[in-house]
Amino acid sequence: MYEGNPESRSGVRSNRSRRVTFLSMSGNGDVTPGAVGSRPPLRLACYFDADSQGGSSASFGVLLGALDPEFDITLLGTSEPMLRTVAGARPGVKTRLLSPVRSKFDLRAIREHVRALRAIRPDILHVNLDNPWTSQYGLLAGVVTRTPTVAVIHGRNPPWRRRQQWLVRLVARGVKAYVCVSHDSARYAESLLGLRPGSVRVIHNGALVTDVSPPPVPGGEVRIGAVGRLSPEKGLEVLVEALPSVPGCRLVLVGEGPERAKLEELVRTLALGDRVQLAGWVDPPWTATWAFDVLVMPSFMEGFPLVIVEAMLAGIPVVASNVGGIPEIVAEGETGLLVPPNDAAALAGALRTVVDDPGLRQQMAVRCRSVARQSFTAETMAARFEALYRELRA
Repeated sequence: MYEGNPESRSGVRSNRSRRVTFLSMSGNGDVTPGAVGSRPPLRLACYFDADSQGGSSASFGVLLGALDPEFDITLLGTSEPMLRTVAGARPGVKTRLLSPVRSKFDLRAIREHVRALRAIRPDILHVNLDNPWTSQYGLLAGVVTRTPTVAVIHGRNPPWRRRQQWLVRLVARGVKAYVCVSHDSARYAESLLGLRPGSVRVIHNGALVTDVSPPPVPGGEVRIGAVGRLSPEKGLEVLVEALPSVPGCRLVLVGEGPERAKLEELVRTLALGDRVQLAGWVDPPWTATWAFDVLVMPSFMEGFPLVIVEAMLAGIPVVASNVGGIPEIVAEGETGLLVPPNDAAALAGALRTVVDDPGLRQQMAVRCRSVARQSFTAETMAARFEALYRELRA
């Protein structure tokens, strides 16, 4: 839905600034510093072909800003606005704009991808995929140049046609490591791409820990919120339909997208104009602008939504659909409640439970902060990717 805050990210990098000393074994088996000094900084090329803002690009930006400041990173993309936005997460990062590949017959653009990677000569290529079928020409360039490639899949969309799946499976054989953001999407990717069961690694998305506080919720009002793109798979119509059965609260929808007009019409039809606000786009971090008592995510499908992690870091309990990687973030009854997707009655019941019980909300808020700071920070995510890069380079 949005990209992270470059200033906050630069703060994360300064906290993690360090010099890595590589160790070697002496003749007597003791561990000693390498005789030739520190190993050269890891050269990392990061590729993505997203042309609009979304959760996978937001997570990519968070990772870019949190990686070891000594890494020599070049960011490659096919959309100038998105390349500029994601590069803002790491001031000074090198960038290279590539022509988008229009089809498998667009040999000029494919050759451009390959030549760019050969010129950079990275130790590792990190390719960010919205779903298993995107960024394939970045993967192909890695395979052609024999660059150790890490493919990171965020979503679990099915293939558009059988030929596409067959071609992607061919490229997948040359990829060194596949990573998914949840165990659910990892098993799905293994099945679709014909990969060995258990071979896809899982690294959960992480978010920035910020000290920015939003304005308080007006006294006596319980405010529930949904943050993300206003698109059909987010299930926001179900949320609006559930609201009449949840008295004593107001709903704020933060984000823009193609469903806005339909949602506005539904709000009018249900006479909810005094209880629903469509707030539109908000600059990141959204937690600095909006304070919610409860975050709601009624999606029909999700990978590992960063919005939930951001809410938990801010101490906001979650009510969400039991789909994709969401159960790997939200602990039922501890940090939130899970409901079946596309079930307005179940969603309304869960919302009533947390809206009517301030004590429960407070208990969940404390648990949310604890769990998120332990498992879902940008530093934790970056450390796991750094370990993977070094493993592949070694």
